[in-house]
Amino acid sequence: MIHLSGVVDEDVSIRPAEPADLSELKELDAAVFEHLAYPYFVLRQFFDIFTGWWMVAVHPDGLRGYSLGVPTFDRGRAWLLGLGVRPEFQGRGYGRSLTISSLRKLADVGVRDVHLTVEPGNRRAISLYRELGFSVETLAREYFGPGEDRLIMIAQL
Repeated sequence: MIHLSGVVDEDVSIRPAEPADLSELKELDAAVFEHLAYPYFVLRQFFDIFTGWWMVAVHPDGLRGYSLGVPTFDRGRAWLLGLGVRPEFQGRGYGRSLTISSLRKLADVGVRDVHLTVEPGNRRAISLYRELGFSVETLAREYFGPGEDRLIMIAQL
């Protein structure tokens, strides 16, 4: 069971993404995920299809991070498709706040299981996900292609 409490930093608000955020989301995604960053057209389509599910951490100086948690058609399960925090702001609680925000939205519509993928060497992210109630389901070899293994993690809401 996931513990859904958390504190959002005072200078940051969490809200659904807006069309005006798209170019900054592209830049942020590239800074975090480098060669695996989503192309702009995919970000645009995600925005159109998943309106309201894409959450952003907004600071007066710009976006600090985002999360995208999306339920399946029957809303019995969901996938956390993305969580990214600008490298210079990692470790400040933005990722936790964003993830909790997405998990709350998913729980509110009846989602029971949330899945995600994470790079097996990303200790910081794995630690965060474990603290929020996720456990490793399996290691998926070449999930994103050659050399791009991922852990698949799952949590019950």
